[in-house]
Amino acid sequence: MKKKNPYNICTLDDQYDCTSCGIQGKLACKWNSKILSGFHAIGFPPVVITIFGMVLVGILTGIWWFLIAYLIYCPIMFVILEGRFLCSHCPYWAEDSKTLHCLGNHGNPKLWRYHPEPMNKFEQFMMYFLIATIFFVFPLAALGYGIWFISIHYGEYGLISLLGLIGITVASLLSSITFVSVLKFFFCSKCINFSCPLNTVSKSVIDEYLKKNDVMRKAWEETGWQIGGTASMYNKKWKTEQWK
Repeated sequence: MKKKNPYNICTLDDQYDCTSCGIQGKLACKWNSKILSGFHAIGFPPVVITIFGMVLVGILTGIWWFLIAYLIYCPIMFVILEGRFLCSHCPYWAEDSKTLHCLGNHGNPKLWRYHPEPMNKFEQFMMYFLIATIFFVFPLAALGYGIWFISIHYGEYGLISLLGLIGITVASLLSSITFVSVLKFFFCSKCINFSCPLNTVSKSVIDEYLKKNDVMRKAWEETGWQIGGTASMYNKKWKTEQWK
Protein backbone atom coordinates (compact mmCIF):
# COMPACT_ATOMS: atom_id res chain seq x y z
CA MET A 1 0.00 0.00 0.00
CA LYS A 2 2.85 2.38 0.86
CA LYS A 3 4.34 1.85 -2.61
CA LYS A 4 1.06 2.78 -4.27
CA ASN A 5 0.34 5.59 -1.84
CA PRO A 6 3.68 7.14 -0.80
CA TYR A 7 2.09 10.33 0.55
CA ASN A 8 -0.51 8.51 2.67
CA ILE A 9 -3.44 10.18 0.91
CA CYS A 10 -6.72 8.78 2.22
CA THR A 11 -8.22 8.98 -1.27
CA LEU A 12 -5.74 6.37 -2.47
CA ASP A 13 -6.04 4.13 0.59
CA ASP A 14 -8.28 1.20 -0.29
CA GLN A 15 -8.43 0.19 3.36
CA TYR A 16 -9.50 3.59 4.68
CA ASP A 17 -12.72 3.48 6.73
CA CYS A 18 -14.85 6.05 4.91
CA THR A 19 -17.95 5.17 6.96
CA SER A 20 -16.50 7.04 9.94
CA CYS A 21 -15.51 10.08 7.86
CA GLY A 22 -17.39 13.25 8.80
CA ILE A 23 -17.26 14.58 5.24
CA GLN A 24 -18.37 11.40 3.52
CA GLY A 25 -20.57 12.22 0.53
CA LYS A 26 -19.38 15.83 0.41
CA LEU A 27 -16.37 15.07 -1.78
CA ALA A 28 -15.67 12.91 -4.83
CA CYS A 29 -12.65 11.55 -3.03
CA LYS A 30 -12.81 7.92 -4.16
CA TRP A 31 -12.64 6.38 -7.61
CA ASN A 32 -16.05 6.17 -9.23
CA SER A 33 -16.52 5.11 -12.84
CA LYS A 34 -19.98 6.73 -12.96
CA ILE A 35 -18.51 10.15 -12.16
CA LEU A 36 -15.86 9.68 -14.86
CA SER A 37 -18.54 8.68 -17.38
CA GLY A 38 -20.54 11.77 -16.44
CA PHE A 39 -17.50 13.96 -17.02
CA HIS A 40 -16.98 12.42 -20.46
CA ALA A 41 -20.67 12.87 -21.27
CA ILE A 42 -20.45 16.65 -20.81
CA GLY A 43 -16.86 17.09 -22.01
CA PHE A 44 -16.87 15.30 -25.35
CA PRO A 45 -19.83 17.05 -27.10
CA PRO A 46 -18.25 20.53 -27.34
CA VAL A 47 -15.00 19.02 -28.63
CA VAL A 48 -16.72 16.81 -31.23
CA ILE A 49 -19.02 19.60 -32.42
CA THR A 50 -16.12 22.03 -32.65
CA ILE A 51 -13.94 19.65 -34.68
CA PHE A 52 -16.85 18.89 -37.00
CA GLY A 53 -17.42 22.62 -37.50
CA MET A 54 -13.74 23.27 -38.22
CA VAL A 55 -13.73 20.46 -40.78
CA LEU A 56 -16.65 22.16 -42.55
CA VAL A 57 -14.85 25.50 -42.40
CA GLY A 58 -11.84 23.84 -43.99
CA ILE A 59 -13.94 22.25 -46.74
CA LEU A 60 -15.83 25.47 -47.51
CA THR A 61 -12.95 27.95 -47.26
CA GLY A 62 -9.89 25.84 -48.02
CA ILE A 63 -8.31 27.10 -44.80
CA TRP A 64 -7.27 24.20 -42.60
CA TRP A 65 -4.88 25.80 -40.13
CA PHE A 66 -7.71 26.38 -37.62
CA LEU A 67 -8.32 22.65 -37.37
CA ILE A 68 -4.63 21.75 -37.41
CA ALA A 69 -3.84 24.25 -34.64
CA TYR A 70 -6.75 22.98 -32.54
CA LEU A 71 -5.73 19.32 -32.96
CA ILE A 72 -2.16 20.17 -31.94
CA TYR A 73 -3.31 22.34 -29.04
CA CYS A 74 -5.61 19.77 -27.40
CA PRO A 75 -3.03 17.05 -26.57
CA ILE A 76 -0.38 19.61 -25.61
CA MET A 77 -2.88 21.38 -23.38
CA PHE A 78 -4.65 18.49 -21.70
CA VAL A 79 -1.80 15.98 -21.54
CA ILE A 80 1.27 18.14 -20.88
CA LEU A 81 0.42 21.64 -19.64
CA GLU A 82 -2.76 20.98 -17.66
CA GLY A 83 -1.05 18.02 -16.03
CA ARG A 84 1.55 20.37 -14.57
CA PHE A 85 -0.33 23.48 -13.52
CA LEU A 86 -3.60 21.80 -12.48
CA CYS A 87 -3.56 18.02 -12.15
CA SER A 88 -0.21 17.69 -10.36
CA HIS A 89 -1.79 19.40 -7.33
CA CYS A 90 -4.63 16.88 -7.13
CA PRO A 91 -4.55 14.05 -4.55
CA TYR A 92 -5.27 11.53 -7.32
CA TRP A 93 -1.92 12.51 -8.85
CA ALA A 94 -0.13 11.38 -5.67
CA GLU A 95 -0.54 7.72 -6.60
CA ASP A 96 2.74 5.99 -7.42
CA SER A 97 1.85 5.27 -11.02
CA LYS A 98 2.93 6.48 -14.45
CA THR A 99 -0.72 6.76 -15.48
CA LEU A 100 -3.29 9.04 -13.91
CA HIS A 101 -6.33 7.33 -12.39
CA CYS A 102 -8.86 10.05 -11.63
CA LEU A 103 -12.40 11.27 -12.27
CA GLY A 104 -11.52 13.58 -15.15
CA ASN A 105 -8.32 13.16 -17.15
CA HIS A 106 -8.20 9.43 -16.47
CA GLY A 107 -5.53 7.59 -18.44
CA ASN A 108 -3.23 10.57 -19.04
CA PRO A 109 0.50 9.99 -18.56
CA LYS A 110 1.96 11.54 -15.41
CA LEU A 111 4.89 13.59 -16.66
CA TRP A 112 5.39 15.69 -13.52
CA ARG A 113 6.01 15.07 -9.84
CA TYR A 114 3.20 15.43 -7.32
CA HIS A 115 2.75 18.94 -5.87
CA PRO A 116 0.83 18.74 -2.57
CA GLU A 117 0.80 22.53 -2.23
CA PRO A 118 -2.07 24.53 -3.79
CA MET A 119 -1.83 26.15 -7.21
CA ASN A 120 -0.11 29.51 -7.22
CA LYS A 121 -1.42 32.60 -8.98
CA PHE A 122 0.58 31.98 -12.15
CA GLU A 123 -0.84 28.47 -12.44
CA GLN A 124 -4.36 29.75 -11.91
CA PHE A 125 -3.78 32.36 -14.61
CA MET A 126 -2.63 29.61 -16.97
CA MET A 127 -5.80 27.72 -16.15
CA TYR A 128 -7.93 30.66 -17.24
CA PHE A 129 -5.82 31.69 -20.24
CA LEU A 130 -5.05 28.35 -21.83
CA ILE A 131 -8.40 26.70 -21.16
CA ALA A 132 -11.00 29.46 -20.88
CA THR A 133 -9.53 31.72 -23.55
CA ILE A 134 -7.99 29.37 -26.09
CA PHE A 135 -10.13 26.26 -25.66
CA PHE A 136 -13.44 28.12 -25.86
CA VAL A 137 -12.75 31.40 -27.67
CA PHE A 138 -10.48 30.12 -30.46
CA PRO A 139 -12.98 27.55 -31.83
CA LEU A 140 -15.77 30.12 -31.84
CA ALA A 141 -13.49 32.56 -33.65
CA ALA A 142 -12.69 29.89 -36.26
CA LEU A 143 -16.37 29.09 -36.79
CA GLY A 144 -17.15 32.80 -36.87
CA TYR A 145 -14.61 33.24 -39.64
CA GLY A 146 -16.36 30.50 -41.58
CA ILE A 147 -19.69 32.31 -41.22
CA TRP A 148 -18.12 35.58 -42.39
CA PHE A 149 -16.49 33.86 -45.37
CA ILE A 150 -19.74 32.25 -46.50
CA SER A 151 -21.57 35.55 -46.02
CA ILE A 152 -19.29 37.43 -48.40
CA HIS A 153 -19.47 34.53 -50.88
CA TYR A 154 -23.17 34.00 -50.39
CA GLY A 155 -23.89 33.62 -54.08
CA GLU A 156 -21.53 30.66 -54.28
CA TYR A 157 -22.52 28.82 -51.09
CA GLY A 158 -26.13 29.83 -50.51
CA LEU A 159 -28.45 29.98 -47.51
CA ILE A 160 -28.21 26.31 -46.51
CA SER A 161 -24.43 26.45 -46.00
CA LEU A 162 -24.71 29.68 -44.06
CA LEU A 163 -27.49 28.47 -41.77
CA GLY A 164 -25.78 25.12 -41.31
CA LEU A 165 -22.54 26.68 -40.08
CA ILE A 166 -24.44 29.14 -37.89
CA GLY A 167 -26.28 26.18 -36.34
CA ILE A 168 -23.02 24.35 -35.66
CA THR A 169 -21.55 27.50 -34.08
CA VAL A 170 -24.57 27.90 -31.82
CA ALA A 171 -24.40 24.21 -30.89
CA SER A 172 -20.70 24.57 -30.07
CA LEU A 173 -21.39 27.61 -27.89
CA LEU A 174 -24.33 25.99 -26.07
CA SER A 175 -22.47 22.73 -25.49
CA SER A 176 -19.50 24.66 -24.08
CA ILE A 177 -21.76 26.68 -21.77
CA THR A 178 -23.50 23.48 -20.68
CA PHE A 179 -20.17 21.82 -19.99
CA VAL A 180 -18.95 24.67 -17.77
CA SER A 181 -22.31 25.03 -15.99
CA VAL A 182 -22.71 21.32 -15.22
CA LEU A 183 -19.04 21.03 -14.30
CA LYS A 184 -19.27 23.95 -11.90
CA PHE A 185 -22.50 22.81 -10.26
CA PHE A 186 -22.10 19.04 -10.03
CA PHE A 187 -18.36 18.34 -10.22
CA CYS A 188 -16.46 21.36 -8.87
CA SER A 189 -18.59 21.39 -5.72
CA LYS A 190 -17.10 18.02 -4.71
CA CYS A 191 -13.70 18.05 -6.42
CA ILE A 192 -10.65 17.40 -4.24
CA ASN A 193 -8.35 19.56 -6.34
CA PHE A 194 -9.24 22.40 -3.98
CA SER A 195 -7.04 25.18 -5.37
CA CYS A 196 -8.47 24.99 -8.89
CA PRO A 197 -10.13 28.38 -9.56
CA LEU A 198 -13.37 26.59 -10.46
CA ASN A 199 -13.50 24.64 -7.20
CA THR A 200 -16.42 25.53 -4.90
CA VAL A 201 -15.84 23.18 -1.95
CA SER A 202 -16.38 24.99 1.35
CA LYS A 203 -13.40 25.79 3.55
CA SER A 204 -14.73 23.69 6.42
CA VAL A 205 -14.78 20.60 4.21
CA ILE A 206 -11.30 21.39 2.85
CA ASP A 207 -10.03 21.73 6.41
CA GLU A 208 -11.42 18.33 7.37
CA TYR A 209 -9.81 16.70 4.35
CA LEU A 210 -6.45 18.34 5.04
CA LYS A 211 -6.57 17.13 8.64
CA LYS A 212 -6.68 13.57 7.33
CA ASN A 213 -3.73 14.08 4.97
CA ASP A 214 -0.62 15.45 6.68
CA VAL A 215 1.53 15.96 3.58
CA MET A 216 -1.11 18.14 1.96
CA ARG A 217 -1.92 19.94 5.18
CA LYS A 218 1.70 20.93 5.82
CA ALA A 219 2.17 22.07 2.21
CA TRP A 220 -1.00 24.17 2.35
CA GLU A 221 -0.12 25.68 5.72
CA GLU A 222 3.24 26.78 4.29
CA THR A 223 1.36 28.92 1.77
CA GLY A 224 -0.66 30.66 4.49
CA TRP A 225 -3.67 28.37 4.85
CA GLN A 226 -4.88 28.06 8.43
CA ILE A 227 -7.08 25.23 9.60
CA GLY A 228 -10.13 26.87 11.15
CA GLY A 229 -9.12 30.33 9.90
CA THR A 230 -10.72 32.33 7.12
CA ALA A 231 -10.19 31.61 3.45
CA SER A 232 -8.83 35.14 2.91
CA MET A 233 -5.74 34.30 4.99
CA TYR A 234 -4.76 31.82 2.31
CA ASN A 235 -4.40 34.54 -0.32
CA LYS A 236 -1.85 36.54 1.66
CA LYS A 237 1.08 34.19 1.21
CA TRP A 238 1.33 32.59 -2.23
CA LYS A 239 4.51 30.80 -3.20
CA THR A 240 5.97 31.01 -6.69
CA GLU A 241 7.16 27.53 -7.64
CA GLN A 242 9.49 26.70 -10.51
CA TRP A 243 8.21 24.14 -12.99
CA LYS A 244 9.96 20.95 -11.99
